[in-house]
Amino acid sequence: MSRLATKASSSCRIPSLDGLRAVSIFMVVVGHASGTIKASGFGTSMLLSFFGQGRLGVSIFFVISGFLITILLAHEQSATNSIDLKNFYVRRAFRIFPGFYAYWLVALVLTLLGYIHVTRAELLSAAIYVWNYVPHSVDTWFLGHTWSLSIEEQFYLLWPVILKWAGPKRGKWIALFIVICSPFIRVGSYYLFPSTRPRIGMMLQGRADSLMIGALLALVSLNQEHLNILKRVARSCLIPIASVCFIGIDSLLTRQFKGAYSLSVGFSLQNLVIALLIAHVVFYDKTTLGRILNNPVVAHFGIISYSLYLWQQLFLTPKNTTLTGIFPLSLVFAFLTAELSYYCLEKPFLRWRKRFSSVPRDVQPAEPSVEEQKTELLITPVSA
Repeated sequence: MSRLATKASSSCRIPSLDGLRAVSIFMVVVGHASGTIKASGFGTSMLLSFFGQGRLGVSIFFVISGFLITILLAHEQSATNSIDLKNFYVRRAFRIFPGFYAYWLVALVLTLLGYIHVTRAELLSAAIYVWNYVPHSVDTWFLGHTWSLSIEEQFYLLWPVILKWAGPKRGKWIALFIVICSPFIRVGSYYLFPSTRPRIGMMLQGRADSLMIGALLALVSLNQEHLNILKRVARSCLIPIASVCFIGIDSLLTRQFKGAYSLSVGFSLQNLVIALLIAHVVFYDKTTLGRILNNPVVAHFGIISYSLYLWQQLFLTPKNTTLTGIFPLSLVFAFLTAELSYYCLEKPFLRWRKRFSSVPRDVQPAEPSVEEQKTELLITPVSA
């Protein structure tokens, strides 16, 4: 089994991926704050449109999630010939729920006090992670970002069950099938179900390929022959350059053609570029890009990215007319709140979850040394 899976299952982070999370949350933050940044006179429209691609940032989150969750599940399945679904869901609950429901309660209190406007339907659908399937009014900002959290929770609910039933080999083909079929599902939904058009890119069937291409990357890596091919492809120094170029091209095509581009090939191209970039920075983390992503400051922003994604919604918006919503103070408040949420709420729950869940003994390898963590990740075959 992989050193990569060893890290995942022992809760040892992969710094390059924390760095990529930092990139993704940076894109979300810039995109959400663009209105207040323009109002304050900072930045230009061209720079904001280039860096502020929140949807692309969310796609990066999705691909990384599919990759890491599948690595963890495949390692457990290889070591124990099964997947303990109860323990998986308990671990996910302790990781996701504390920060999310803290934010949800704050939104509820602010609504009751009259500071923000959130409907009962929005509160309920967000609370049970079905926000992306419930039609809402136009003004849905303060809980609007829960569409992506809903997709992730729906993925966490379904994919472990499928992988446990199918196993890594069949799971790989299922993941590939979903990746191939997703653009056809999006386009078909657009024409067959017109009422869902505003939400196609926010529904699980419309964005499952973002998560499944990460899962496919993980499952392909379990086969030594396929891994060798993947590493040869990922070695190219052109991948980071192509990724940067793609950001600009993707932004232009999205603005020019909107859903006609995104629903047909846009999301698929995003997923492919992100998957290649993940392979590049994971297997070749000593490149210039790898060193940047592995920088402790950059990695830290990746570590708190979930907290920041939750709480920035309160501050990075023209709807917040208080001092906390004025740029650049809005950024300061968003980051401070995220830090407080992570260290005072989320980290304690991560420690407590050990009392309520267990990982099979065979899936608890000794934590690698600092020097081992710096070596190139090697993946050996498992029964697939």
